[in-house]
This record gives sequence, structure tokens and C-alpha cells, in this order.
Amino acid sequence: MKIKKLILENFRIFKDRTIIHFDNLTAFVGKNDIGKSSILEALDIFFNEKDAQVRLDNEDISKGSDNKNVVIGVVFDSFPQEIVIDAAVQTNLKEEYLLNKDNFLEIYKIFPNGDSRKREIYINANHPTNENIKDLLSLKISELKKRAENLNIDLSDEDKRIASRIRKKIREHFKDEKVFLQEIKIPLEKEGAKQIWDQIKNYLPVYALFKSDRQNVDQDAEVQDPMKIAIKKLLRTNAVKNKLEEIKDEVEKNIVEIANDTIEKLKEMNPEVAKELKPKMPEPKWENVFKGITISSDEGIPLNKRGSGVRRLILLNFFRAEAEKKKEERNIPDIVYAFEEPETAQHPEHQHMLIEAFLSLSEKENNQIILTTHSPGIANLLPVESLRFLHKNDDGKVVVETGVDEVLEKIAKSLGVLPTIEKDIIKQLKLIICVEGPTDVQFFKRLGKIVENNLKIDFENDKRVIIIPLGGSILKYWVDNRYLRKLGLPEIHIYDGDNEEYKQKAQEINNRNDGCKGFVTQKREIENYVHPNILENIFRELSQDSLIDRKQANWIDKWNQLNVVKEIKNKGVPLKERKIKEKITTEGIEKMTLELFEELKAYDEIHQWFKIINEMIS
Repeated sequence: MKIKKLILENFRIFKDRTIIHFDNLTAFVGKNDIGKSSILEALDIFFNEKDAQVRLDNEDISKGSDNKNVVIGVVFDSFPQEIVIDAAVQTNLKEEYLLNKDNFLEIYKIFPNGDSRKREIYINANHPTNENIKDLLSLKISELKKRAENLNIDLSDEDKRIASRIRKKIREHFKDEKVFLQEIKIPLEKEGAKQIWDQIKNYLPVYALFKSDRQNVDQDAEVQDPMKIAIKKLLRTNAVKNKLEEIKDEVEKNIVEIANDTIEKLKEMNPEVAKELKPKMPEPKWENVFKGITISSDEGIPLNKRGSGVRRLILLNFFRAEAEKKKEERNIPDIVYAFEEPETAQHPEHQHMLIEAFLSLSEKENNQIILTTHSPGIANLLPVESLRFLHKNDDGKVVVETGVDEVLEKIAKSLGVLPTIEKDIIKQLKLIICVEGPTDVQFFKRLGKIVENNLKIDFENDKRVIIIPLGGSILKYWVDNRYLRKLGLPEIHIYDGDNEEYKQKAQEINNRNDGCKGFVTQKREIENYVHPNILENIFRELSQDSLIDRKQANWIDKWNQLNVVKEIKNKGVPLKERKIKEKITTEGIEKMTLELFEELKAYDEIHQWFKIINEMIS
């Protein structure tokens, strides 16, 4: 289950109903005290309740509000289609009318007077308004049977024992009538709905929050707890228990012998005292042997003596390990990592590594990443579609805006993100080449060195031309592109041929008659311009399994339309699709030759691209 939306109402700065949208990777940016941390903590309260890092109380009620209920709602865009209740009988959330009008699962937790002990749980559901079926989820099984009897519905003996089957029979009784639906809030802690909630909550993701103000010492619970858990698990294994039992027996035997010898000697001096004594061996607490365990460097430097950046980096990964343990212990498929200002005390190199790690984590099917940041360096590296900007509108209400051009402009201005293009390059710049994504930039930089001599372009050093990705871009490239557009330079756009929108965009560019050119690739994507022989050598897992049967006369036509990245993934290559694309557009293109381009019937098209590029920059 992944978070699609968070709904907040009467919670701290979010006095009015506020809807916040999430992706696999979501990063909140904005000034201090604008509500970024409140979003992370609201999710912590929703998912972890009494185990949340921040306890909800009446101080969390929005100031000046007449409403005394704090509302935290979460919409999930994936959820169990079937859940098992009522003696192993499956039911369907859609059949039970427990989805909202958009067919998503929408759950609310409401806290009267900000009191977490009195919280109420509801599902916002598009539910029937028919008098005989609108209240079925609130009825006890005896009441359901009575309803069926009043409606002359024949129930089998098996049906009579299972509430979900009685509800289904009653609904089927009205199947020929028009069912009018209306979104209502259904209490989840009453009768039939409670049994469903007991199952749904088992599927809720693990939510793990890492706050920026946690302690950074080796005695911190964030360090100690995972170590303690690991030690407990180890001490409970049979192999270790048996060894420890042998040690205990050996120590006990020797200690008792020494104690008895001591008592015997005491009898010679004071028999009265000696006869009151006997050796006693308590059960050893093996866990205490490892109390205070920490991590040290090779030089023996403990964690609490390391630099703050290193301590924080280690703690981040302790935190991840602890969250993974929770997920395994609860046997839950999804996990949400929430990191508050992960860049704190980190060197710029570590910031790059962190973002790479976050991007990689977010691409895993069962992970979702949430960040807050003030750092232009971090924001620069994030995909523009992941950014959310928090600010107050003219009415003083906090709004959370998603990445359209105007919003990205505000983010860049707020964080002080500037173009990364050097002034001496601007002076010599003649042409902008616009491609789809960052991997396409790498592809063209390498391709420029392979074409025939009179067309070769060293894109790394030739200051007359610059390549900018437009689709799926990161903030740094978006800012650069906006800056370059203001210069009024000619542009060449080269987009993948599998996207109808890009075909239309290229045509619009050609129709402008302003010297700009638009191309779409004749092959499906850039990756189709690398020969399958090369890819089968790069991805070793393909050595026994070719990507395409090249004995067929029309294999090139099939190759042109093949989703290469997906096919490589399906063949068992254990890399994420982004990594596969990176390898194709770097290692793959570097191994290509003019002869291989000719064999793919691709060189005439490439020749045309570079001929026009050279004409425009000459």
C-alpha cells in the first residue's frame, strides 16, 4: 500500500482542509516553520499512534480554530483487492463499497480535542444510500439475519454463520434496482467494519521517520535498539543457546565447588554460620554481557567520537535497518522512509550519494521515500516531478503546490538555485540540443565521438553547443533550460519515437519556422540504437539467451519496436530499469561502431542529425 494523498485538517499550521499529493519519491521544500515537519509527523501519528515519535495533544489543534477535532486522512493508491475475514472467507473492498468515488482506499483518523487515546477511525466510501443496504456494515450477525428474514431472503446454513456472505446476499437481492451511491464516512471500529479493519491494518505500510534533531551519540536508542534486537535473536538460536548452556554448566560446577570448599573451611571456624550457607547460582543475563555495544572505526575510534556527518550517515543506515526489521517482523510488503533534512552535516559528495540512494530506494516496488530539505544542492539533484513547495497564499493559508513551471520557478527562487552554466560558455553558445532525459544526454555525448570525422562533435568541450534534458528532468537541468530559453538561441529537439505527444511537439517546433528543428527517432527509443550483440556482452545474464532472434529476415524491424530495457529486465538481469538505461547509454554506445550502426539501418538517420547540428553551429 502506497500513500497517494495526505489530508490534514485542524492540525497545527494546517487549519483548513489541505490535500497533499505523493509520488514514490516526494520532497517538500519551503521556509522554516511552514509545515514540512508537521507533514512527516502527521503521518507518523497516523501509522504509529502510541509508538509515534511525537505524541498528539491539544497543543496540536490549530490556533484560533472553533473545531476541536484533529483530522489526519490517508488515501492509498494500492491496497489488498481481497481480504480474509469471517472464518477464512474472502471479501472484496469494492463489493463491500469501501472505496471512495475514485476507487481508492481513503482512511481517516480523527482525534477529539487532540487526544490520541480517543481517536476514531473512518473510511470515506462511495456507499449505497438504499435504506436496506446502507447500514449493513454496522449490523451484528444476528441483526443481518433478521434483515435477510424481513426481506424474505433465503440463507443457507453456511451463509448464516458468515456476516460477509449475508451482506452479499442482501445486496444481490437489490441488484436489479438502481443503486445510488454517495460518499460517507463509515466507522471502522463497529461490528462488521471492525473485522474488515482488523485485516486492512495488517497491510498498512511500515512508516519509519528519521528526524533531523535526533541525538548523535553511540548510546542513542537508534543505535542501541537494532543491536539489542540482533543480540536477542542470536541468543535465542538453538546453536548459541546450547553453547551458552555448556558455559553456564561449567562455570556453575566450578563456582559451586569453590563455594563448598569455602563453607567447609568456615565450619572449622564457625559451624553455626556455616550451616546457614549454601551456594546459589542465578540465571545469567547474557544480554547484559553485550550492553553498550557500539561501532568503531578500524583505528578503534568509537562512533560518538566521529564527525557529526559520519555519525549521521551511520545513524541513517541504522534507521533503515531497523525499519526493514519491523517490516520483516510484521510480514508487510511496503515501507515508507521519511527523512527530515537528510543533508544535515553532510559533505556535498555524501549528499550526491544520499540522493542516489534515495532514488534507488524509491524505484524498488515496495518502497516510498519522503524528504524535506532546505538545501539547494539536494533540490538540484531531485526529479522535478518529486518536488512540493510549501508557502502561504494571500489569505495566510498554507498551500502545497506540485511541480509545474510556475511552482518550480518559486522553488528555485526560494532555495537560491542558479543556472550551472559558466559565463564564458554563454558567450560562445550557438545551439541548444533538447533531449528527453539525463541518460539521453550521456548517449549523445558519446555518439558525437563515433560519427564520421567531418561530423564529430566533442560535446564535453565544444562551448558552441549544450545538451539539456527536458522530460523527467532534475531541477538543475530545468533551471538551466529556463535560463537558456531566455537567450533566444536556435534549438534542436530529438525525442523518442514511442511517444505520440513528442511527435506532436516535434511537428509544432518544425512549424514555427524560426530556425529550430524537431526530430523523433525512427526507432522506438534511444536504447534501440545499440546493437543487441553489444548488450548481450554487457549484461552477462543474457549470454545464454539472446534478446532477439537475428536469424529472422525482419529482425531489425522487430528490434526497432522492442522495449529493450524491459526485455533485458525480463530476461533476469537483476538491475533496476534506470540502471539498465544508464549502462546502455554509456557502456553500450561506447562499444558501437559505424558498421554496427549500418547493420541496424540507423546511420543515415544519425548522419542527418549531426549534419544539421554542424550546420547550425558553424
